[in-house]
Amino acid sequence: MKTQILIYLLSLLPILASAQSQAEMNEEAINAHKKADIAMTRVYKLVMEKMTTPEDKKSLLEAQRAWIRYKETHCQSYTNQFKGGSITPLIYYSCLEDLTNIREKQLQAYIDNF
Repeated sequence: MKTQILIYLLSLLPILASAQSQAEMNEEAINAHKKADIAMTRVYKLVMEKMTTPEDKKSLLEAQRAWIRYKETHCQSYTNQFKGGSITPLIYYSCLEDLTNIREKQLQAYIDNF
């Protein structure tokens, strides 16, 4: 587990290298997640436009809502290791960004298969 945490923290080096304080790093992580969320939402809307039946749209909507709950719960659970530390927001929002980027690719696969 410690190795996984070290690897994860090393993956944050680009963020760490460009910011000066923990607060700035946290803010950059928040902004990176927002950017990923905007991109993912754009793809989600494109998929919804391509869906032809109300049943398909409802199914995707339910899946997306479940995914959002999963993403937030998973990242909260993962972040509990750092509870109370100033790095907690950085870890949480970086986790959200990672999962959001993965979801964007999953949604893009819908479009690629139409």
